[in-house]
Amino acid sequence: MFVSGARVADGAHILHADLDSFYASVEQRDDPSLRGRPVIVGGGVVLAASYEAKAYGVRTAMNGGQARRLCPQVIVVPPRMRAYTEASRAVFEVFRDTTPLVEPVSVDEAFLDVGGLGRVSGTPVQIGARLRERVLVDVGLPITVGIARTKFLAKVASQEAKPDGLLLVPPDRELAFLHPLPVRRLWGVGATTAEKLRLHGIHTVADVAELSEPALGTMVGPAMGRQLFALAHNIDRRRVVTGTRRRSVGAQRALGRSGNTMSDQEIDAVVVNLVDRITRRMRAAGRTGSSGE
Repeated sequence: MFVSGARVADGAHILHADLDSFYASVEQRDDPSLRGRPVIVGGGVVLAASYEAKAYGVRTAMNGGQARRLCPQVIVVPPRMRAYTEASRAVFEVFRDTTPLVEPVSVDEAFLDVGGLGRVSGTPVQIGARLRERVLVDVGLPITVGIARTKFLAKVASQEAKPDGLLLVPPDRELAFLHPLPVRRLWGVGATTAEKLRLHGIHTVADVAELSEPALGTMVGPAMGRQLFALAHNIDRRRVVTGTRRRSVGAQRALGRSGNTMSDQEIDAVVVNLVDRITRRMRAAGRTGSSGE
């Protein structure tokens, strides 16, 4: 476990909790013979990969044949959506027992606001450590927690702390932590946007922070430029909310390149996963009592 930030600074009270290689971890939990070995869920397309498989370059949504070429000793297991759904529900019970302010992101991650719980639950780091211990003991799964003042930075912290870690970013160290990271750590920056920025000599978040909003807008468009400028300075005013208002609800999942062959079981797993994500978002929208923004 990686822990950083012994001193808790005021304001760092948002947790981003993210299960590690969720589907693959459930398989390793339920079959001890798989523990410590490279595992992928799904044969035609990789639905999930254990960290042992990721060490060989295997990634989610990769063609199964390519995954086996990268890691010939990989163990392929069929997806079991019922097991994943039950594990997710058990983990979210731990989340909601930790704080009433839980914002689901997907079946395996959520934001939690623990501000104001200091007197009854301790510091955010103590709360995060107990949450991780409970998920491991009660559900049998490893989980990583990032802690920061903003949702954006809490998620970045959890990404940097993976696997099986806990990382606090104190408010007085936010930009020192954020700026050396690659631009792909900024929300919304995928391969295409990263390439546009690279062509202008922009590789790190610090490079983005040195530019003005109009300058960024000329490179990636006004909306994206505005977003990148804000995130590069850790400006994120969104709160952790238990419900959101939206006109429509959807979810998507990349399946790799065309031509990949998926079994009926794998297709079912993808569909059930998408339905689960949409259902969570519909429930969240319903709690607001309105479907419009």
